[in-house]
Amino acid sequence: MRGQVVFRSSRNVTVLADGNSYRCEFAGRLRKKGRNPVVVGDWVEFDVSGDVAGVAEGRVISVEERKAWISRRRDVGKGRELILAANIDQIACVFSVGFPRIKFGALDRLLIAASFREIPSFVILNKIDLGISDEIEQRLEIYPQIGIDVIRTSATSGDGLDQLAERLAGQAILLTGPSGVGKSSLIAKVLGIDIRISEVSAHNEKGKHTTTAVTWHPAADGSAIIDTPGFRDWALWGLAPGQIAASMPDLAAVMNDCHFRDCSHRTEPNCAVKAAVEEGDIHPLRYRSYLGILESVLERQERDR
Repeated sequence: MRGQVVFRSSRNVTVLADGNSYRCEFAGRLRKKGRNPVVVGDWVEFDVSGDVAGVAEGRVISVEERKAWISRRRDVGKGRELILAANIDQIACVFSVGFPRIKFGALDRLLIAASFREIPSFVILNKIDLGISDEIEQRLEIYPQIGIDVIRTSATSGDGLDQLAERLAGQAILLTGPSGVGKSSLIAKVLGIDIRISEVSAHNEKGKHTTTAVTWHPAADGSAIIDTPGFRDWALWGLAPGQIAASMPDLAAVMNDCHFRDCSHRTEPNCAVKAAVEEGDIHPLRYRSYLGILESVLERQERDR
């Protein structure tokens, strides 16, 4: 049979096929196929082995080629790739007003990861019922100017939910962001389903992990929202230092005009990126973010040697 993986635990996956769910183990050759042999969103071939306590069981035999996926780095040993989900159409970068406070460096890294994989992305600012400071508004104004939409939402008041639902039509949208920003609450409201919700700790401004595993929530029209566990930071995976600027639309628009083809846009003369910053065509905060991200990638490369 053919189906799509909608949930994965450490031992097995849940496969949805023809409206029915199957709890499946992996064939032996898949267990030996790297650390991401089967991920949520994968289309798989599986066989049905039986029924245990009312739960249909099976075994995943093969995985179809992935069309689009998003991954981040897990800092274990020399680092590993963690693929969150595959076969997605868009990525929503979810942050919130209040606690936990928005980290624009993490937002920029997430947007870079999406751009690197050529997956359209947008920003969701949740909990706007708490009020948005002028400082946050000014920072957010940068993103529409470089082609990245910002949707302001509140799962409490309902603001922006219609706009999010319109974006969902016919699409598989992955929601990712720090713990406690309200991803699960938004999904529950938009899809009309029950999801366990936890409160944010005011003591350390860190959300409690409502979602402990990536989960694919299908809608009746064939679209889906993919819920993901919250992160405290986003470490890039698979990008060489020279690919960072190319994955930032404002920097990518001018970087080919640099005098040196391998320009790092830091100290080189005749750098088109630095010139664009000085002329006001690239926001200084975006350039500062680029420098910080580049430095972190270079440091990780050095540690992995």
